[in-house]
Amino acid sequence: MTTSQRPEPMPFSRAQKDGRACIACEGEAGELVADGYVYLPDLPGLGWLVVAHPACRPTAPEEEQ
Repeated sequence: MTTSQRPEPMPFSRAQKDGRACIACEGEAGELVADGYVYLPDLPGLGWLVVAHPACRPTAPEEEQ
């Protein structure tokens, strides 16, 4: 019998993975807006939608103009 090593856990909390907490600050209170996707490094097509507080999102020049 071989023993396989468990992969390192992703650096995100369950609330962040569930879209209930900000991907940047981990806060759950206040307005949260969609902020793109996070993909698993070993499975490029597998990912999930993440949310962030508006103040935590980096502003892109195209969005602001």
